[in-house]
Formats: sequence, structure tokens, C-alpha cells
Amino acid sequence: MAEDRRTVLKVLTGVLGGGAAAIVAGPAVRAIVAPVTLDPIRGIGDFVRLAELAQLPEDGTPLNVPVVIEQPEDAWNKLPPTQVGAVFLVRKGDGVQAFSTICPHLGCGIDYVASAKTFACPCHESSFAEDGSVAAGPSPRGMDALETRVVDGAVEVKFEKFKIGTSDKVPA
Repeated sequence: MAEDRRTVLKVLTGVLGGGAAAIVAGPAVRAIVAPVTLDPIRGIGDFVRLAELAQLPEDGTPLNVPVVIEQPEDAWNKLPPTQVGAVFLVRKGDGVQAFSTICPHLGCGIDYVASAKTFACPCHESSFAEDGSVAAGPSPRGMDALETRVVDGAVEVKFEKFKIGTSDKVPA
């Protein structure tokens, strides 16, 4: 009879101890694993307000505009306003076209050369026409165009980053 009580107490102690360990371990494991599944900075991939349409040159000259996420979050923190990239905005009447400033070849920064009316990557000599297509150099694809919209006179861009070094435009 005493053996039966000891066995019941051992089993009960094991079950209660295992349950307590699971209660503590579950959130701990989730805190460690969850950040791996999250976007590095939430806010990228959303529409971001960048400028007023009236600020863009009417002649179609590209304007380099920083992309600032007002309330970004990473896996653990809420961050202050953070610049996550830049885009060229090109006014087309009442519409706007946006191109990423990241070169699709190796990720260098693209500049606009006003005298030649072209975009150029100074590092590896890729150049791009005003429509973003490859004009010369090793870039495997044209500049990455981004989705834009004009809302109440403000230009918004869906800012995304794409894999570099590939001929296909694949989100990074």
C-alpha cells in the first residue's frame, strides 16, 4: 500500500513539475524563435508618404528622396523614425513613377546624371535610361520600379527591397 502511494506521488510530482516547466519554457522558446520569423524591420513593404506632388519637378527630372519609416519595429524594439532607403521620384503629369536607388547588380547606390539624363552606378559602370531600363554595364535587370500612388496631393511609395545579382525582380 505504501509503495502504491509513493508511485502515485512520484507520478503526480512528475506531471506537476513537467507542467510547470512547460509553462515557463513555452514563452521562453517563443521569445527566442519568434524574431527569426519576423521581418527585419516592419514597415518595409507598406506605402510610405514621401513628398508632396507639387515638390516634384514638372519637367520629369528625377528627385532623390529618402524613405523614412515613421514608427518602424524590429523583432524586439519599436524604433524612432528610421531611414530605410531612398527612391527616385519622377513626375509624369499628375502621376509619379518611383525607382529604387539600389543597383540590381551588386547593391551599390545609383545616381542621376542630369547632364546625360541617365541613371548611373559609379561602382561598376552600369547605366540606366530614364525609364529605368539597362543602357550599359553588368546589371542583370533594369532599375527596380516601385508601386506609387498619389493621395490628397501626397506621393506614397510601396517601398520594397529586391534580391541583387539576379535577372528576376524577386523580393529580398
